Amino acid sequence: MSTAQFDTGVTEFVGKLRAFIRARVPDDATADDLAQETMLKVYRSRASLREDERLEAWLYRIARRTLIDYYRKRRPSEELPASLKSESEDELGAIRDAVLISTIRYMEELPGAYRVPLQLSDLEGMSMAEISARLGLTLTAVKSRIRRGRQMLKKMLQECCHFEFDQHGKVISWERRNPRCCD
Repeated sequence: MSTAQFDTGVTEFVGKLRAFIRARVPDDATADDLAQETMLKVYRSRASLREDERLEAWLYRIARRTLIDYYRKRRPSEELPASLKSESEDELGAIRDAVLISTIRYMEELPGAYRVPLQLSDLEGMSMAEISARLGLTLTAVKSRIRRGRQMLKKMLQECCHFEFDQHGKVISWERRNPRCCD
């Protein structure tokens, strides 16, 4: 990602990040200070952004860490506010269920060339070689269609909801962007 693209991408989310921070702190001045600190961290750690298409999740992760640092400095022995604590196992299960249901629903909207190999692989657990034989496609074509199908699903889900992931890539939090999805 070029510097101009990075700057443009970050600029698009400044307002959202400030609102995210403001919802978790007591006043506007603190929110402004923490938003500025977050932007400094974003630009200082630009090199750590591994996947350009995950810019938004990366920005929110930095904002969340800035908030946690703020609360720890203020009162190191106090518990973090509930809005910053990690979700319980029940909440995480509900998040994963919502993502799974939405994924399956969006999978039905994919063109058949991508949907069928993806369903056979991800829902039925078939190997790529088995899918290749079953559909009469080359192994390379199957791999390509599954990869492209997953990319299409990811885009649909990201248009629907904002997700936060842990260091292992598991969904740990989400916010609905569109009231008709992720439910």
